Amino acid sequence: MELIFSFSLQIGDYKEVNYVLDLYKASMIKARDYGHSIKLYGCDFTLEYLKGYYDSKVNISNIDLLITDDLKMYIHSVEPAGSITFDGDIILNSKLVINKSADIVFERRERMRHRIQGKKHYMPPLLKIFSKYKVGKHIHNFNYNELRYYNVGVLCFRTEQIKNSFLDAYYNIRKFYLDTIEPKEKLIPKNIIVSSMLTQYYFACIVNTNNIECDFTLRNSENSYMHYMGEFKLIKKIIDPILSIIDKRPLI
Repeated sequence: MELIFSFSLQIGDYKEVNYVLDLYKASMIKARDYGHSIKLYGCDFTLEYLKGYYDSKVNISNIDLLITDDLKMYIHSVEPAGSITFDGDIILNSKLVINKSADIVFERRERMRHRIQGKKHYMPPLLKIFSKYKVGKHIHNFNYNELRYYNVGVLCFRTEQIKNSFLDAYYNIRKFYLDTIEPKEKLIPKNIIVSSMLTQYYFACIVNTNNIECDFTLRNSENSYMHYMGEFKLIKKIIDPILSIIDKRPLI
């Protein structure tokens, strides 16, 4: 089973790029250990830095990207239904199993109100901003009542019809955000990951409003892995032991 990784300097969510891409190396090594092939969508720098760790590549240096999940959504727009995008901060402990009967598979459900490394999560304030601009009035299926959002660290659509409906929804709310909210709030220069609302929260709205059958890899008892989300991937006392496997494995 092929896993599709992605990274571009154009999005620029992380300052310690080499350190983060070293985690990608570890993730790719473990994925290969369990029989997965690796496809990488990346910019020139990413493709060169990770050379030897992937089986096939797509250069996206000429693709315009602005929001974090732009690249992931682009991948699904050009890859067939059933393709699996996979975050490079997930370290497998067993072969990844995907429920192919579900209409859409996410990585996990997240609570709207929780703390990350002692800091309040930015999702509730972000939802308040979206409410201020009455997004639900303009965007079909968007509401302000979801208690959880769906992490897209793993993402797979069962059919072309389902995939295209979610992609259309993403590009629609993305346009509304960039036309209406970003010019006034300027959240992107503040490094606020607005895609958490445009994909993870909004996709949860769509799923729950339409009773779409979804599943989560984290809830599948056959799966075993760690997802070092957000700031966790920058805590060196946690990540350095993981990165040690890179030195023990030759390039392929």
